Amino acid sequence: MPGLGDNLKRWRDVAEVDWFSQFIKAWIPFNAWMTDTFGDLSDRELLDKVKGTSNVVKNKTLPMISRNLRVARDAESNWQDDSGDAQQFRLQIGELHRRLQQCIVEGRRGRVCFETVDIGANGRKDEQQVKWTRTFRCRRDHPNRGEVSLEISASRSISAFGLTLPSHDRRALEDDATFRALADVQRAVLLALFEAVAPRLVMNVLAEHSAQKMLTYGDVHFIDDSEKNFSALIDVLYGLRNALFHGSITPNDTHNQIYRPAYLIAMRLVKCTL
Repeated sequence: MPGLGDNLKRWRDVAEVDWFSQFIKAWIPFNAWMTDTFGDLSDRELLDKVKGTSNVVKNKTLPMISRNLRVARDAESNWQDDSGDAQQFRLQIGELHRRLQQCIVEGRRGRVCFETVDIGANGRKDEQQVKWTRTFRCRRDHPNRGEVSLEISASRSISAFGLTLPSHDRRALEDDATFRALADVQRAVLLALFEAVAPRLVMNVLAEHSAQKMLTYGDVHFIDDSEKNFSALIDVLYGLRNALFHGSITPNDTHNQIYRPAYLIAMRLVKCTL
């Protein structure tokens, strides 16, 4: 027969909230809303619609994470929506970042965090720069869809350089023998152009320490761009969803606590659809 100590431990364990399950329960109606609103698209296409189009979730969320444009943008108050719900929403964003800093969650693209978030499709497909009297150019979807071409124009004494990759793959570019044969400074220019035409826009939405303007959620400083912060938040939630569904999460208390703010944020998004 279990003693009092055993019973206390069991009741304590039962009393703990399973935030993993709560998050899944919140994601299901959010996913259902996306499909109902935008159609039977892929996950990435649905997320791009949420991030990049006018919709009820985005329209109701942005005021909670945006400053009132009539006042100083770096003020510590004057949010467009400063209701109790909005204040809690901003606090939970900061808390989610703090939890993700304490424990690594691996996603398909690497660590799930606000430092490397996919904020949407990149419309830039053709970038060029003139250096040392030569034109450096990188084009995506050229000459055929999906392919990437890199070029350096000829000079009086140096032949032109040209390389076509079947896809935008940085590792494949860096492993290419003809690319490696270029001078370091030339490779650096081409790599910068190559990243500028990447199919997806991946960035860090945390403000730099020297930033003059920022948006503070909880005690975490984000860049002064609420639309990109919104896109980043959607991407982080999706990364956490994938980590659960693909078995990347270890079911321990540390990981469980990450999903508490994630659940509260997801539920706030769901309530925007009601």
